[in-house]
Formats: sequence, structure tokens, C-alpha cells
Amino acid sequence: MDASKIAVMRKGEVPTESYGEASIHWLVNRAACGSRELTLGETTLPPGGRNPLHRHPNCEEAMYVLEGEIEHVVEGTPNLRLGAGEAICIPRNLRHQAINIGVGPARLLVAFSSPERETRVD
Repeated sequence: MDASKIAVMRKGEVPTESYGEASIHWLVNRAACGSRELTLGETTLPPGGRNPLHRHPNCEEAMYVLEGEIEHVVEGTPNLRLGAGEAICIPRNLRHQAINIGVGPARLLVAFSSPERETRVD
């Protein structure tokens, strides 16, 4: 990424992807802004919504809850409950899934240690 080409990325103006019942706004990645080392997005889950059980073979994921309450299923561990202001780091290639257990939408900031995160649903 060239410093002379740094752009401000705005939710609503960036690519959005549906992923199960989740929507993801890709704020930073190779395609959006030429990132070389990471991906950053904002995910929204409706009440009772969930994303599919999945894994990321090429990167770890950090997740920070901006709003709402989720239960996070991570392969090989007890389920985790997270609320606003709490974060977790999911190691590379572990199957995981976020489930909104709150009464309103859950908003999550997600970061990946690759500019082109790979996702497998299997």
C-alpha cells in the first residue's frame, strides 16, 4: 500500500457480504484498499442469528463485541458468552460460530491476520 493512496473506508461504501444470517462490511482488506497484512470488518447478526460453523485455515481471527451479546462456539472449548467491550482471539483453523443470544442486533468488529482471509464451511 502506497502512503500517497491511503483512503478512508466507510461502512455503507465498502463491499458487503452475507454470510449465513450475518452481514459483513469489509473495511480493510487487499481488495478494498490494498492491505498487505490484515483484514478488518464489521459484522452484524440479527437477534437469534448465527453465522455457519466455519474455520480460517490461513489466519487467526480477533473478534470484539461492539454491541449486543453473543455465544461463541469454538471447537474443543466450552462455549463462550461475550458482551459489549469483550474480545476473543480464535486460532487458525479452529471451527467456530457466533450466535446472537441478545434481544437486539449484535455488532462485532472482526480482524484477520491476512489481507485475503480464507473461510471454509465444512
